[in-house]
Amino acid sequence: MKKQILSIVLCFIYLILPSAAPAQRLPESFRDSTPSLKDCYARYFTLGASSYADGEEDSRIKEQKKESKKEEKQEKKKAKAQKKRKRNAGTSEEEYDDLEDESSGPVEKSSYFIRTVEKHFTELSSGTELLPGKLLGKKPKKYTRFTASDGLSYEVPAKWNSGYLSLFLDDAKRAGVQVRFHLLVCPEMSPDWFFFRYYDTASHLASKAEMAARLEWYIKTVTDFISDWEYKHNQGQTLVTSYDVVSELFTDSGDLNLTPYNYLMKIFGDSSYAIQSFAFASKCVPDSIKLCYSDHSLFEKKKAEKVKELIKSVRSADGNSRVDEIGIISHIMEDWPDRDAFFGACREFSSMDLDVQIQQLDIAARTRKDSGDAYFDFMKACMKNSDSIKGVSFRAVNASEETDFVDYMRAPLFTTEYSCTKNFDRIIEASGHQEGKEK
Repeated sequence: MKKQILSIVLCFIYLILPSAAPAQRLPESFRDSTPSLKDCYARYFTLGASSYADGEEDSRIKEQKKESKKEEKQEKKKAKAQKKRKRNAGTSEEEYDDLEDESSGPVEKSSYFIRTVEKHFTELSSGTELLPGKLLGKKPKKYTRFTASDGLSYEVPAKWNSGYLSLFLDDAKRAGVQVRFHLLVCPEMSPDWFFFRYYDTASHLASKAEMAARLEWYIKTVTDFISDWEYKHNQGQTLVTSYDVVSELFTDSGDLNLTPYNYLMKIFGDSSYAIQSFAFASKCVPDSIKLCYSDHSLFEKKKAEKVKELIKSVRSADGNSRVDEIGIISHIMEDWPDRDAFFGACREFSSMDLDVQIQQLDIAARTRKDSGDAYFDFMKACMKNSDSIKGVSFRAVNASEETDFVDYMRAPLFTTEYSCTKNFDRIIEASGHQEGKEK
């Protein structure tokens, strides 16, 4: 009898424990009690974050393909059931409804990621997932013809990996933020075959005319896809508000960037490919969408002068070519670069009718000074110079978002569990926000 009573009690405890268990604790980054970064800085400039995929998107693409195959299979089942009903009414409405319920929803990025971005940022910059190496992928097996601006027809890939772009746009839409596309032209992060005649690395490098046509095709293909996606999935409203067109064209000493894998420099021999790329982008997107040149160490005088010359060359190339923004890539230390030189460069570029964007910001502390204190001082300086700065974008949302370049991910704002770090707290403090009130 005692055993039976004990069994009943244990069974009762087993049944009620799940409902009595406490709810999962929300990550600190998007609790109502945590102030919003974008709200704290709204009166100064916009705040953005960069997203680094590092292979996560590959698994999502595979899952999405599986889901597509499931949907196709379900459609075939539905069609077969409908035919059967017409013949002998053999499939009931309930059975037909079951066929619809079997399909699962789309594969999604972490909801914690989405909710954190939604609360704290107004813009999401693409990372490795939208570089040419991802979107172009492997050497194509089929080709088609493309008529370039020079009036000639060229052979171009018949397919490209648009799935990465669709996923990124879906994530941004779910988060309710705008998108900065990074980066249209990036020779070091493009597949080698893209630069050779017949798309064959065993052949010679492509001619200038052929390479220019390929760049034009790629820029037009990507921007047209985004425009079509916005029309179909975003009620025609613009989601991508800016494109980083070309990046890191010069060394710190002002020389051309002649890295071994910069095939564009080998083909053109100078910066003319960058001027043409801006011309192509200017034709492909409306004036309301910004075109940006991005680079690091723009506080270096010789480099800054070369970048200014490039911008002037783009703007004078024809009546339509434009550069609207300058993106200052900022992987910095708490004591480097000199802040007067850094913000002096911001003011100089702003005086050229350019929107200044501080991009991919992370700050490492290499002395005893804490990285949080370094963020505090830097954001204070940004606010002081807000007349010259339109936006600040942090390198990643949390520490786990980037693994390929982990040496640069030195001071994340959030932990892998999306809790706020001391860096986040100090950035909030710098804005003047204290105990839920702004001073």
